[in-house]
Amino acid sequence: MSDRPGDGDAWPTGDDLVMLLDQLSRLVYGISFTDGLFPAQWVALRYFHDAPEPARTLTALARFQKIHLAPVSRTVSTLVDKGLLTRRPHPGFKRGWLFDLTGEGRTLLERDPLRQSLGPPLAALAESEQAVLGGLMKRIIAHMQAGTEPQEGGRDGGRQGSGHKTDGTPAA
Repeated sequence: MSDRPGDGDAWPTGDDLVMLLDQLSRLVYGISFTDGLFPAQWVALRYFHDAPEPARTLTALARFQKIHLAPVSRTVSTLVDKGLLTRRPHPGFKRGWLFDLTGEGRTLLERDPLRQSLGPPLAALAESEQAVLGGLMKRIIAHMQAGTEPQEGGRDGGRQGSGHKTDGTPAA
């Protein structure tokens, strides 16, 4: 059996891959309007679930997403108001806060639409395919993040900032 495309199929070109990634990102964005949450709120829940305790701050989340503090603050305030996050004083900073998922937040995260949608097809890949896909995605993310800073008044194309690994997880 060959790794080449079958008759009538062609290897995807760079433009084809860009369009496939665009389609995937739109699907991911679309499924993230679930359980009364917006995509940014799901990102915040995942972040506070996965981040080590010292990194569970507004500033760290803003750096992770490479966006300004104001929209992050609004997102987190909404999650606190919904009872999905709690805030407590940061032991190292007088004016800082740490955020933790509530029981309700953890229960909701068990129904994470991203993990439910992408988990099964990714788990069905062979280990070698997962390794290749992971490596390629890390390279693409690193390239897109290179030299990016939050733009005044909003977002840039990046998702992470200093203190985070290229795979999207917070650095310890």
